[in-house]
Amino acid sequence: MAYSSIQSTSGELFDAGTKENTFFQRIVHWFRERADLRQAEYELTNMSDAELSDIGLTRGEIHAAVRCGRIGD
Repeated sequence: MAYSSIQSTSGELFDAGTKENTFFQRIVHWFRERADLRQAEYELTNMSDAELSDIGLTRGEIHAAVRCGRIGD
């Protein structure tokens, strides 16, 4: 029985080819990765408009920059 994969930024959560990590380790890694993304988005959201401008972001681009690694697609 095959499982569909859920894509993450570092690979697939249910990747059958990952034999060195247990399923539980992959789940923990997935949740930690999501927590890191939420933290990065929180920190950027709390920056001033001037600080965001210095790094080339606007408030509307924060989510895409954090989640996709790109701006304005």
